Amino acid sequence: MRNKILLIEDDWGLATTLRDFFEDNGLEVRHAATGDEGLSLYREQSPDLIVLDIVLPRKNGFEVISEIRDTDLKIPIVLMTGTEVSPESQIKGYRLGAINYMQKPILPQALLSLIQNILSLPIDLKQFHLEGHRIRIHSQAVDIDAETYTLRDKDAILLELLLRRKNQIVARSTLLKQIWYDDHPDRNNLLDGAILRIRRVLSSYPTLQIKTVYGEGYILEAKNK
Repeated sequence: MRNKILLIEDDWGLATTLRDFFEDNGLEVRHAATGDEGLSLYREQSPDLIVLDIVLPRKNGFEVISEIRDTDLKIPIVLMTGTEVSPESQIKGYRLGAINYMQKPILPQALLSLIQNILSLPIDLKQFHLEGHRIRIHSQAVDIDAETYTLRDKDAILLELLLRRKNQIVARSTLLKQIWYDDHPDRNNLLDGAILRIRRVLSSYPTLQIKTVYGEGYILEAKNK
């Protein structure tokens, strides 16, 4: 089965060049020319990876990635930028959940190599390095450095999601939808219990803390000693 790429780019010439090149190299490509159209195709097609231009009509790339990350914390997203991109824009993209940047003019072979490298990673890459700690998540356990802690399966998923968005607020509704597949109020106690259990595990690691942002959600802070 060919990997499916969603290309969101309003420059039709560039989009056609990239689409043809990717398809010649074994990828399946869906193209959208606006932010709104890109979001619709994302929901309909369930792509394996998204290549997303920042400057788009009807929702820019930052708005698109923000909406996607509200419900999907895992899909790899590569941002494309103009010839000049400020450090602030780069930081914003990474904080929103981009996995990499490519600067225009785009070299199709370079972008293809990046995509192939990303897609060749294990489907669930669950190893993290934060503030000097090596963290590896299993289905019902987590290794932190040389220590192993038993977790419930939902707790392990929750910790993984927070680690993927470290130092960023993750909404309660996003966590509920990702882990329990709905955000019904009845699920709140389950989330609260899972957070409490993970905090107990992390209590021995002062540089790793889960903080509550009241009215919004949770943030896993990884801070310097």
